[in-house]
Order: sequence, then structure tokens, then C-alpha cells
Amino acid sequence: MALTKISGPVINFRQSTEVKSATSTSGAFGMGRTTMKTEKAFTFRVGNRPVSMKFPSGDIDLTDGDQATVVGQDSSSGIKGILVRNDGTGITYGISMSYWLGWGIALTVLGFLLLAALIGIVLLPVGLYMLYKAYQRKQAEALLAT
Repeated sequence: MALTKISGPVINFRQSTEVKSATSTSGAFGMGRTTMKTEKAFTFRVGNRPVSMKFPSGDIDLTDGDQATVVGQDSSSGIKGILVRNDGTGITYGISMSYWLGWGIALTVLGFLLLAALIGIVLLPVGLYMLYKAYQRKQAEALLAT
């Protein structure tokens, strides 16, 4: 899919934390402990176009009125951001290339090794998808630099 680049002032910046999963433990050592995995979700408008982004952790230093440049994919609900740059500070935010590349290589290799055990049929496509996301991140960086 083609990537889209937009620039303009940020308006309606909202940040929330979404719970992805929760696990409760019981037993002698973990009695009553609940572990939650969360994800940061950001929604805002740039150039009067809605943008949404999600990160495993971390924050984006943007507020209403900041000038920003966003690179992402067009969707029916707006732009799903891959990278956002605060043009005032020059800082770029997004999931790192090493995250996508590391997990992509690990899951692809593991998927190939476990194909005979049939679990590789599940792991291999996930690894290839993460490698695609690393490639997409590289394209987004190049588009943001222009």
C-alpha cells in the first residue's frame, strides 16, 4: 500500500491507554496478582485529517497547535500513522525499526525451523508480516526525509 505524508498544525490531540490483555495468577507466590499488557493510543488531526497511532509504550511530545508531519497509510477512518515528526523540536516518534526487524527475523527463522511441527505454519506468516512492517517503516523514514 502507498504511504501518505501530511503536514500541518495538530488539533484535538488525545492520548489514552488501552488494555490489551489481563492475566490473573493464583498460588503461593503470585496470589491475587493481575498482570496487564497495555498499549498507548494517540488520536489527533493534522491538516484537518484524522490520524491514529498505537505504540506498545512511550509518549509523543505533541500538543494542540504544534506543527507536525505524519507518514502513514490511508484508511477509511483517516490515516494510520507509522511515523510522526514534531516539526518544532525535530523529534520523530514511531515504533523502532529494530523492534520490527528483530521480531520479524526471529519469528521467521523459528517458523521455518518448526514447520515440521506445524506450529511454524502460524509463526512464519507472523514473522513475514513483521518483516514487511520493517520495510514499511524504512519507506516511511525515506518519505519523511523528503
